[in-house]
Amino acid sequence: MPDWMPSWGTTALISIATSLLTLIVAGRYVSPLLEVRNRRFQARMQAIEQFQAHMLNVLSAVTHLLTGPVVPEASDTVRASLREERVRWRAQVDDGTQYLTDHAVQLLFAYKGARLPDLAVRYTSCARGVWLSDRSEASKLTALQDITQHCHALFFDSFVHIRQRIRSGVELERLLNELETPQPPVGG
Repeated sequence: MPDWMPSWGTTALISIATSLLTLIVAGRYVSPLLEVRNRRFQARMQAIEQFQAHMLNVLSAVTHLLTGPVVPEASDTVRASLREERVRWRAQVDDGTQYLTDHAVQLLFAYKGARLPDLAVRYTSCARGVWLSDRSEASKLTALQDITQHCHALFFDSFVHIRQRIRSGVELERLLNELETPQPPVGG
């Protein structure tokens, strides 16, 4: 230590040099890594949020279609309005299942583990397959309602309800296996 510098001066210089070096290293190397990690986390959370939103849209539209029949006793105006609503709800189911299928790959990165990403992707493709199938409308709607309710419970119920989530996961797998099994041709 030079004679002209007080004893506390060396400590101050070491502190200043350490702070500057830390600031340079953090700004140059650590900060960009944290920004990338933050963007990945935001993308993951947005994928999960969109998955839930479109799943709930499908469930809502399916429920409306199952519970909102066109009443024959109603006036022509009311029946026409109800038919228009049913067309709109069918379009919502179509749009929702289409979005889920188109963005299913994002779910592989959004969920961790061996089972959850696979179930999420299977749900999306199965839901779209059911909607595009040649089943009766009531059969399509019931199947979509069942798998969507179980999928939503599995992915979005509280962790407090772990037994319900496990049961929903098992039931979802059973329903997916059943729906993915090719059906023999009718009247063959």
